[in-house]
Amino acid sequence: MAIAWKDLVLEMRGREVIVLLSVFGFLILTLFSLSAQAGSPALTELAPGVLWITFLFAGVLGLGRTFDRERENGCFHGLLLSPADPVQIYWGKCLSTLIFILVFQALLWPVFTVLYGFSPIKGVFFAWAGFVLGDLGFVALGVLLSSMTIHLRSREMLLPLLLFPLCLPVLVGGVRCTTIALTGGDPGLAWIWLGRLMAFDVIFISLGTLLFPMVVEE
Repeated sequence: MAIAWKDLVLEMRGREVIVLLSVFGFLILTLFSLSAQAGSPALTELAPGVLWITFLFAGVLGLGRTFDRERENGCFHGLLLSPADPVQIYWGKCLSTLIFILVFQALLWPVFTVLYGFSPIKGVFFAWAGFVLGDLGFVALGVLLSSMTIHLRSREMLLPLLLFPLCLPVLVGGVRCTTIALTGGDPGLAWIWLGRLMAFDVIFISLGTLLFPMVVEE
């Protein structure tokens, strides 16, 4: 918890990353919204995928910074020598990154609904349940892969190449939940996709918890 709090305090002091990512997300959503009229069937079908691609790219940029401060200041090994257990470090990094991504999504959600002609409160439960569960699996896998690439020169390119294919099940589940939420689809189907997301979350979190201590000890 202390590690998550430290990361969040540092991000709040700087704020430049969340501001830049918000501008980046706004530009992507705006560019895609210009491809069709708001509320048109084509844009309705396209919108959930566009939203999640925006989250995905912003999330990778956020994950790339997970261990940046420790690496740049030469503190990574000091962090490992601290009283904190490697599993606690992993969970702390996951929590801070999850909160960071959720804040980004909260900032973009009203912009998205206005640009694409959706109600900000229609299907909000399934949309945000999909966000939280999708983010959880994405972050659990992303923090593990980020720790594996921390000392590599091409880590900025390698992280997305490793992460995107592996988190595809989470992305598909998130897009499906968002589509059902925005179009008023079958709630039973939404619950099925949420259940699948939870299953992938359990798998990714378990893998991260088991493998992270071995990765950082290498």
